[in-house]
Amino acid sequence: MEHELAGPGGPRSASGRSIIRPGAAAEHGERLAALDEELVRAGGGTAGDRAARLAADAEVVRRLRQVGFAGPLYQQVMGQLMQYGWNVLTPWCGSGIVFAQARAAGRPVPESMIVTPWERDDRHEVATETILAGARLFHRQALVNGRWSPTGGASLTTFYLGACLLSFKGEYQRWHRSRTAAARQVSEDADEVLAALPDQRAVDPLEAVVLRSQVASVLTALPDPKLREALVLRGAGYSQAEAAHRVDLSTKALESRVGRARTKHRNDNSDSVTN
Repeated sequence: MEHELAGPGGPRSASGRSIIRPGAAAEHGERLAALDEELVRAGGGTAGDRAARLAADAEVVRRLRQVGFAGPLYQQVMGQLMQYGWNVLTPWCGSGIVFAQARAAGRPVPESMIVTPWERDDRHEVATETILAGARLFHRQALVNGRWSPTGGASLTTFYLGACLLSFKGEYQRWHRSRTAAARQVSEDADEVLAALPDQRAVDPLEAVVLRSQVASVLTALPDPKLREALVLRGAGYSQAEAAHRVDLSTKALESRVGRARTKHRNDNSDSVTN
C-alpha cells in the first residue's frame, strides 16, 4: 500500500484514506518538526542552523524539480538520504526504538509480532528493505507530489526518515511472515531427518563417531561452524533450545541460521537443475 507523507491533511494511503488515527494529522506534522529539532540538537546544531538547512533543502528540491527528479544530482541526493536513513534506522532496530517510533508515526507493529532481541542479519535485512521502500515513498509523495515544504519545519532528511517509519511496519511484517513460514518448514524438515537418527545423548564413543560421520555427509556444504555443530547436536537428540545454548546462540538465532541455509541450499539445487 502506498502512503502519502505529512502535508495538508496529514499522511494518507493511495486511496485517500488517512493512515493516522482521526484528528492526529496536525500532530504528525508537528511530530516530524519536533523530531527534526531533536536531531539538530543531538548533532550540536542550533535553531539558526536548522533554518539555514531548511533553506538549503528548498533550493535542493528546486534544482531536483528542474531536472525531473532524475539524473546524477538526484541520485546523489537520494544516496545521501538513504545513507542517513541507514545510520539512524540500524541502531534504532538494534535498540527496539524503531517500534516506538513507528507507533508514534501511526503505523504500529502488532505487539505479538515484535521480536526482541533479533539477529543482526535480520535487523539489517529489514532496515535495508525499509530504506528502499522509504525512498520510493519519499520520491513519489515528498518530491513528485510536492508534499515536502520548508514551512513544515522538517528537513529533507527528517522527512525521508518519516517515510521510512511509515514503511517500516509493512516491511517488518513481510519479514516476520517469511521468518515464521521458514521456521515452520525447517521444523518439519528437521523432524523428518531426525526421526531416522537414534538418540545419542548417552551413546558410547564409537557410536558417536559413526553418527557424526553420517551427519557430516549432509553438512559438508555448510560454511557456518556454529550451525554445523548445532545440527549435529540436534541429530544427537538435543532439543533446538539445548543445541542453541551449547553453541552460544539464542533459539531464534539458530532458527534464522537454519532457515537461511535451507533457502540457499534449495536455490543452489534449483540453479543446478536449471543449468
